[in-house]
Amino acid sequence: MGLKNSLLERWTAVRGGPRVVTGMSIRKTKALQVVRDLVDAGQLRAVIDRSYPLEEIVEAHRYVETGRKQGNVVVRVVDGCPSRASQ
Repeated sequence: MGLKNSLLERWTAVRGGPRVVTGMSIRKTKALQVVRDLVDAGQLRAVIDRSYPLEEIVEAHRYVETGRKQGNVVVRVVDGCPSRASQ
């Protein structure tokens, strides 16, 4: 799947069409462990600017498109999910 996504990403960059962005594959478990260790040691933290429920995804996109965000914008898929940041 990773190779397929990589090829699709390059193909759409050359030919046009919807932009394809690929993510980390499951074969990067060592890298994930390093990230986890950094988080556990307090040396790395996620910066969350705002958090929106899924029902407000349009507003979340509008906020991101303003270019004013100072961190990540979280879209909560499960209602009642704990969040440290909100609007």
